[in-house]
Amino acid sequence: MARVISVLPFLGTLCTLGTLTGQTWLKKIHPPTGAGKYLVTTEAGRFVYQTRSFRIVTFKKHDHTLMTDFAKCLESVPLALQNIPVALYAPSKKQKGQLLIVNHNADYLAAGGAKNTAGYYDGVKNRTLINWTHFRNNTTQTRVLQEPAFDLIIHELTHLSMHNLMWKCQPWLTEGIAEYMAASHVGRGDFDFSQMDHAIRKRIEKHTKPGSTSSTALGIRSLLSLSSKGWLERTANVDAWEALKAYNGALLLSHYCLHGGTERLKKTRQHFEALHNIQTKSPKKPQLISVDNAKTVEIAIADYWKKRGLQVNFDHLN
Repeated sequence: MARVISVLPFLGTLCTLGTLTGQTWLKKIHPPTGAGKYLVTTEAGRFVYQTRSFRIVTFKKHDHTLMTDFAKCLESVPLALQNIPVALYAPSKKQKGQLLIVNHNADYLAAGGAKNTAGYYDGVKNRTLINWTHFRNNTTQTRVLQEPAFDLIIHELTHLSMHNLMWKCQPWLTEGIAEYMAASHVGRGDFDFSQMDHAIRKRIEKHTKPGSTSSTALGIRSLLSLSSKGWLERTANVDAWEALKAYNGALLLSHYCLHGGTERLKKTRQHFEALHNIQTKSPKKPQLISVDNAKTVEIAIADYWKKRGLQVNFDHLN
């Protein structure tokens, strides 16, 4: 099958949330009726929580209130993802997506988790690994992720809900959409898409090292050039704040694609529609944004956020 490439040029300034012809982008999404319900059983010494759409395998029986909130998040992500007027929702048709929660970092790495990550999507097994020490920890200034890290769950659930697209997308796009979803989540499965500028600014600031004079993101050219393997290798070999630069850049770039006016959003929609039609793997993944346009896009993003009180400094790899 021919490789489909969709290249997105610079198309002017960014814009606010709006309505597309034939599809309305709802401002707020709430958990569906019964979303907090789950069935718990034991299996090979582990506790298994099943919701309507997902399966959680964990090392212990958790607090009911916590798991109710957990279940609401699980069932809300597919709904919120389908609310975005781009064909992002693509779960496995064969089985429920699974979250495997492990207790310690050693268990996380042994299960296949990547070094220096708190959550890891395993496409082969249609599951995400969650390191409980990063989800449920004492709130301290030395921790990048604070307690409880439901934004981590939203991020990883987004990957599971995009399962059949994950191998087709460049890593910046899958990570950026997952960060976008995490930024829009306001708690207990509620999503607010009406204040995305504020939500994204808050998340970028949270993921920027304290004391920095500007919010730092990985440069667009570097971001577009990272392969999935390169993304993981970079994350494994730098400290947490340095690793978050790539996620910051991916979030800003995904916002640029989704909130850049009718034409840019149209091209983003066309890109994902083309991805859905790809059936076989090819050496190169389709591009939504050309590396040739990286500098122009970078300038546009920095200018947009400067006007909204966020000073973005793009850090370029050597």
